[in-house]
This record gives sequence, structure tokens and C-alpha cells, in this order.
Amino acid sequence: MLQSLQQVLEERLRTEGTGAVKAVRFAELAGRLLSSGILWRDFSRPEADLYDDATQCEQLLREYFAATGFVLTHDADATIFRLYPPGEGGDGDDDGVKRLKARLSRDFVAAAIALRFLYTEALTGKRELVNEVLVISLEELSQAVVSLLAHSLPSPTADRLGLLRELRKHRIMRFNDGEGAGGMDMLLSVLRPVMSYVSDEALEDALAVAGQASALRSARASERPPSAAVVADSADSTLPVAAPNVGKTGIAEKAQAVEPAQGRLL
Repeated sequence: MLQSLQQVLEERLRTEGTGAVKAVRFAELAGRLLSSGILWRDFSRPEADLYDDATQCEQLLREYFAATGFVLTHDADATIFRLYPPGEGGDGDDDGVKRLKARLSRDFVAAAIALRFLYTEALTGKRELVNEVLVISLEELSQAVVSLLAHSLPSPTADRLGLLRELRKHRIMRFNDGEGAGGMDMLLSVLRPVMSYVSDEALEDALAVAGQASALRSARASERPPSAAVVADSADSTLPVAAPNVGKTGIAEKAQAVEPAQGRLL
């Protein structure tokens, strides 16, 4: 007699981890991941309990989601699970996924890359990191987006606040929604999960494209008549003409634009 899926789950759960996770709790874990896409142990006490239980049945959760094309990833160092919808397979990626179908806005991609860069600076001692949290102002984030990618954050306060809330939903940052939220002087707490959300390869690729775009623009400007070049330089005076490197990669950082990406920034 064929077993039902419920029976299979219950049998597997008895052998997963310590066997303490029951079918009802498994359903709660699966539902939470499907609704929010993330479990981060350090986010809250209830989420810590969910994370701990998920580690007890991690393999079964992976198989459960894989059956419908979802990908569950686990960054044990950052104590974070992320669930991604069906997408394209990636060559050589440990999780078998390179880019996924969830659409991300141009502003979100630019901000996430800039936050990853700033957090990396903190890890190398260039910025102050307290309890794995980097505190910056929205103005600092805006300047980083411009200097790294020649992109600007949304001008309307409401749009900027919407972008920040989206970043917060992905556990990339924390901030208070009180008076002054969305203003350029508001403080943002950049969180450790940004390191797993934007990988080293994604950061390097983005900044490599930025460097190529900058070099191409410089080459075109040098071919113009002197008067035209002066006008062009004046028009670009608000953007930096030089930028530092990323760690030891030696990749220049300035882009003409940020293209929309798909899914997680792997």
C-alpha cells in the first residue's frame, strides 16, 4: 500500500536531527519560509526558535522545497536560511542556483551592493563595527551608491523609505520608522546577513562592469573636441572620477548604470 505524503513526512521527521520536530511544526517552518523567504536566528527570539528547529530537519526541508523547484540555502556562519523561488541553475554554485526569477528593482540592487561594500570595509577595519552591526546614515549610503555605481537613490522621501523597508524585509538592515524616516540624516544599522545576500563574486562583477563603463566614458570624452570635453566634465562634476579597490581584487568602482537583476545577488 502506498504511503501518503503526510505519512512519509512523519516517518522522516522521526529520523531527522533529534526527532523533536513534529509534522505540525514542520508545516509551520515551511509556511514561514514560503511567506517571508527568510529565517535569521539573531532577528528575534521567536525567529531563533524557528531557526533552531529548521536546522533539525534541514535536509527534509531542502527536499520538500526542491520537489517544487524552490531552493533553500543555509549560511551557518550567519545563522540564516533563505528560500528562493524556482529559477535558473548556476554552473558550479554549491546550491545549484545562480540567478532566480524574483525581480529586484534597480534601486534595490544598487543599494544592496553598496551596503555590502560598506560592510566589507567595516570588516577590514576601515569603519567601526559593533556587535556585527555597522551604523551609517542614509546620506552615507547615497554617497556610496553614487561613487560606486554612478546611481542615485530615489528622490521622493516616500520612495526612499519604501526602498529601505524592502531592504529591511530581507534582513539586510534595521532602522526606526519614527519621525524623520526617509530623511538623508536618518541612521541605518547594516546587518551581517548582507554578506550572504551579496556574495564576493556578485560585488566584484558589479564593480568590474562599473569600471568598464567608466573607462569607456573616459575614452569617449578624450575623443571629443576640447570644448565639448570641458562641457562633459562639468556635467559629470557631481560624480567621483576615481574610487578605491575592493579588498585585494584591484577592481575599480564606478559605473554608468545599474541594470535590473533577478533574484538573490549570488
